[in-house]
Amino acid sequence: MLQLAIHIDVYTNIVSRYLALSFVLSVFIPGCTVMPPIKPPPVDLTEEKIQQLLSSADAAMQHNQLTTPADDNALDRYKLILTLNPSNTLAIAGINRIVERYLAWALDHAERSNLTKARYFVSLAEGIDPAHPNIKPVVNKINDQEDKVVSVFQLDATSVRNQSVDSGLFATIAARIQRHRAFIIIRARDDRSGRWLYQELNRRVDFRIEARFEISSNPSVSLTL
Repeated sequence: MLQLAIHIDVYTNIVSRYLALSFVLSVFIPGCTVMPPIKPPPVDLTEEKIQQLLSSADAAMQHNQLTTPADDNALDRYKLILTLNPSNTLAIAGINRIVERYLAWALDHAERSNLTKARYFVSLAEGIDPAHPNIKPVVNKINDQEDKVVSVFQLDATSVRNQSVDSGLFATIAARIQRHRAFIIIRARDDRSGRWLYQELNRRVDFRIEARFEISSNPSVSLTL
């Protein structure tokens, strides 16, 4: 009987502890909050794409791939950026730089009296931004240069290379230089040919001709006021 009483007492003690533990758990567990896993911030794929396009557009600018080739140029990339973000200031500035570079090339050719090439670069600039404020001043400069051109004499490349240009043609050019006291631009394929042309013209006038020499596969002498 004593052993039975002991077993009953042990059993009762275990049950009491179990009930007490159950009560404690029932009080505290419902109040516990399980923290959800921390998720990384979402990646802005649009911004990532824009940065890639800006980098490749800048690389194209460095190689003067402004609007060509068709599948690899700066202008197309800047325009694509603006479809993703119409207010992207870097893309807008990039397009402006393209226009400015074309206009700079136009001025450079105008100053060398290569007016056909100058107008070509202006047309490229106008095709991108016809309202650009610097287009009109450049066009005015080209027009001024055109007014200064008195004559352009095209020369036979073989005759220049062999130093056998007709003396009558030299006399005609020299007479025009003498009349206008013109500044001349000599274009020839190499420095040797250019010096020879200058010497032949200079000895036919009574003043020292002011001239500039340019490398060209199409030899010529241009007279400007």
